[in-house]
Amino acid sequence: MSETRGSVACGAELTSILGALEDHLRRDWEEASAAQLHAELTALEQVQRRIRATQARVLAAAREAGTGREMGFVSDRQMLTGGLGLSPGEARQRLDDAAISDTPRMRASAEGKVSAGHLRIIGAALDALPDEVDDEVRATVETQLLEAAEHATTRRLQEHARRILDALDPGRVERGAEERARRRSVTAGGQGLDLMARASMTMDPQLAALMREVHARWAQPGRLWGDPDTPDSRTDGQRMHDALVHALHLALSADESRSGAPASIVIRMDLDQLATLAGCGETDGGIHVTVEQALDMARGNHWFLALTDQEKNLRLFRTRRTASYYQRLALFATYGGCTHPDCDQDARHSEVHHADSPWSAGGLTNIDELALASRDCHAMIHDTGWSTVPDPTAPQGVKWIPPRGTPRSADPPPPKPGPPPLLPLEAPVLPFALLADLERALAARRDAAA
Repeated sequence: MSETRGSVACGAELTSILGALEDHLRRDWEEASAAQLHAELTALEQVQRRIRATQARVLAAAREAGTGREMGFVSDRQMLTGGLGLSPGEARQRLDDAAISDTPRMRASAEGKVSAGHLRIIGAALDALPDEVDDEVRATVETQLLEAAEHATTRRLQEHARRILDALDPGRVERGAEERARRRSVTAGGQGLDLMARASMTMDPQLAALMREVHARWAQPGRLWGDPDTPDSRTDGQRMHDALVHALHLALSADESRSGAPASIVIRMDLDQLATLAGCGETDGGIHVTVEQALDMARGNHWFLALTDQEKNLRLFRTRRTASYYQRLALFATYGGCTHPDCDQDARHSEVHHADSPWSAGGLTNIDELALASRDCHAMIHDTGWSTVPDPTAPQGVKWIPPRGTPRSADPPPPKPGPPPLLPLEAPVLPFALLADLERALAARRDAAA
């Protein structure tokens, strides 16, 4: 590396750090235990977060002092791209960091409390605040998001940010409809010499929900895989490609007997949203869709809103091991997705779990003893000793108990934030479009197709 690229004198602190890093790079990790590897990954993440903050402070000082011009570069950006070999995107990110080097969020990064993903979400939320919001409110929002980020995944933090923005600006979803319509785009390039073409999409909530449905139906391992005797070796991206091809073939065939029943995208929303046509519902695939788009998607299809119809039997006792179709719908209405406090998986990719007693130990397939768990979380119960207990007082409705003698037993995961789930059979019942109607309609379509 040339002197221009920074090999000339640096501080004694960095010299010591670089020496320690050199030793760390030479270490052999083949014999390391799982606990040691986890500790190293945690420490390295802390280092990355803190380096980002101190790098921002140094670059801010360099910009203030005019270092780029003094070192012979046309601009600070060229100092980063030409002098340090960064890509334009990396340079832009470093300059953006320097602009917020003295803010609470970057100080939180310096303390190792927030990740790069957290910073990106907090920045986007602050940018989305209306212009008329004063500095005091902006500071309050930033503080609230930083406090939430310390114990939240990026997906959960984004949900929290969305709730804050909705509370501060209830009309933002409706006002943003025109902007979303302007930004929606799908472009496909021509074929290259290898006959492959590239495409890019900026999806509105409706298309995002449909894409998630395509993934759930046809892009799971083993679906659309022609050889049942060999494992599915495709990547997730390759499976999604094949699923899109299949979906488009069905759509363009114009043959209803081949396409079967209409898309069964289930959208979770409350009566206030339906009455006011405001806000967003959540699909069972985890996509937020505006109420107006939800109504458009349902137009021409059979509506059903009576998930809690008392005539439907949601207590099956020992008559069957697996949950019924209506039990799955009721669990989605109740929980929304996986109930493990560390997991953000949506209902589409969650399984029904006997949360009280396992089926093998005499558990009952009753709605008040069932919960949703992602495939990985479900496997933890059988493979690593986790257990669950239905607990209406727990924010997620189910208490997850770590196995004894593990670090998680001494430091169990905190409960999910947000309001508690609805208890089964306590959501409002509407006097029309009962599930029995849907069942008859689907049966009629199946008979007609046969």
